[in-house]
Parts: sequence; structure tokens; C-alpha cells
Amino acid sequence: MKKFCENCLKEVNCKYYEKEKEILIDNKKIKYLEKYYICDECNNKFYDDLHDYNVHIVNNELRKLNDIITIDEIKEIMKKYNIGKKPLSIVLGLGEITITRYLDGRNPNKENSDLLKNINNNPLLYEMFLITNKDKITDIAFKKSLGKTKQLELVKEKSKLYDSTLYIIKKMGEITPLAIQKILYFAQCFSNYFLNKNLFEDLAEAWVFGPVYKEIYDSLSYYKYDKINYDELLKDYNYNLNIEEEKYLDEIIKYFGCYSAKILKEMSHLTEPWLEARKGLNENDYSKRKIDLNSINDYVNKICREYNIKTYLDLNKYSESLFKEARNKI
Repeated sequence: MKKFCENCLKEVNCKYYEKEKEILIDNKKIKYLEKYYICDECNNKFYDDLHDYNVHIVNNELRKLNDIITIDEIKEIMKKYNIGKKPLSIVLGLGEITITRYLDGRNPNKENSDLLKNINNNPLLYEMFLITNKDKITDIAFKKSLGKTKQLELVKEKSKLYDSTLYIIKKMGEITPLAIQKILYFAQCFSNYFLNKNLFEDLAEAWVFGPVYKEIYDSLSYYKYDKINYDELLKDYNYNLNIEEEKYLDEIIKYFGCYSAKILKEMSHLTEPWLEARKGLNENDYSKRKIDLNSINDYVNKICREYNIKTYLDLNKYSESLFKEARNKI
């Protein structure tokens, strides 16, 4: 290979080497894997493009010995919470370029290091800082970071609601946040009837645009009206869903996932549980009222008698009827 030799002051043929090395900094022994080249012409060691790598490794090792957060750990925080250098500095109440300086090699003081370590291990603590300082960063930066934070929390909780969300998104391939909310709602509606249990216990809120599961809204709202990219989401591949539950979701997708987000919204507006939760409110009134599971179960039992629903195939009668009525309202 050819690299610029610092001894010959020109580009030369050289060989690449790695060697365990030990150096002394501030009376502390630092061991690391040094990377370097040997020039074919002068036979001397030089670094060229490996210089920054060696400095980075030594600095990280020094930080570890001093119990100071490393550059790699700071990068992990930024990736974990989907936030840039400047917004992270602002959210934590540091100077705007503080994180940039730390990434460039300046070592944090112990107080800031401990703060960064704490948020790295505690999404709820990070969320507190994020929400407190949301007005100091852009709305899109806030929503992206909050979304990833909520995903972390849902995975940690082994949330059945989030597992169902991931499964639906993966199966459908292309779906918007609005549509996923309505499919989750219909999935919850019929789960007790077909599975003899609630697929998840989380309660939807009766928003203007139909039933909304707030945790899922927060975790996906940065997509706005765009289709959700499944590969970008935080996933636990050990879905907390059994075969029967996956089969059930497949049927819900078949009979409700075929409609657009706009139609699904209107279909949800025709269901009694949402209407009951909105009772007394004007059409555009904000509401955080919960949609009661007993109301859902009573409604579904009534619907199943009315449409003679006994198998998954019979769901088609109900969904088509809702679709026709919803279409007439648009």
C-alpha cells in the first residue's frame, strides 16, 4: 500500500502493523493496540491516517482509568437517543458546543461525565431532561429523540402494545402513524372475542382523529404523515407474541389493513366506544379521555351478534359495512 511517510516527506510503499503497547500518562499505565506503518524506503515507523485512531484509543483508555465517560460511550448516547451533538448539549443544560469538544478529545469534568453516564443507563432520566428543554431545540429534533426514547422504554417494559405495533408494521411494509393507531384499535376491539383475552391492556385515548395509544404516538410521531421505516425502529426480536396472537393480527391486517389511513380514521369514528368517550365534546375538542375496555367488549359482543361473526372470515362483513358508511362521510 501507499501512504505519506512523515520521515521521507512523500508518499511511499509501506506495510501495516499492529502491536500491543504500554505508555505512562499522569502516572497511569495505559495499554492499547497501536496501529502504524513501516516505510519500505527508510524503514521507520509512521502513522499518516492512523494518527487520529491511536490518539482516540489512548484517550478512551485514559478516560476509563479516570472513570470518565469515553468518546465511544458519548456516541452511543447520541445514537441511542437519536440526537445530535448540539441538541444533546442544550438538552443537558451544557454549552452548545460542549459535546462537540468532548468528541474532539477534550475530557469532560467528573460532574458532566457522571451526568452523561446516568442518562446512558436511564432513558426515563434522559426523557425528563428532553421534555424540560424541548422548547430550546427544534420540534423535529425533539420528536425524533422522544420517539427513540419511548421505543427504548417500551422494549424494556416488554410492552405487548409495542410488540403488536412492530408486528403490524413489519407485516404491512408501508403504513403511516395514523393508520397503525386505527389498526391497533380494531386489534384490541376483537381480541377478547377471538383470543378470550385482551391482546394488550393499554387504553387508547379518544382524540379528534380517532383512538390513539399515546405511547405509540410518542414513539412514532416524528414520521408525521410519512410511511414508517421498520428498519429504523428499535426492535426486540423476541416478540412477546405467541403463534395464536400473530395469527390473530394477520387476520386483523387482512380485513382492516386494506384501507387507507383516512378511511380507517372515519371507520373508527363510527364505533360506539370512541363515540361514548367523546360524549359532550365538540367535534374538534382536545381530549385525553380513555376508551374503556368494558365499553369495547360490550360493543364487540353486540357487533358479533348483529353480523353473526363466528370466525375470522366473518370479520369481512363488519369491516366492509364500516367502510361503506365511512366512505359516504368523506
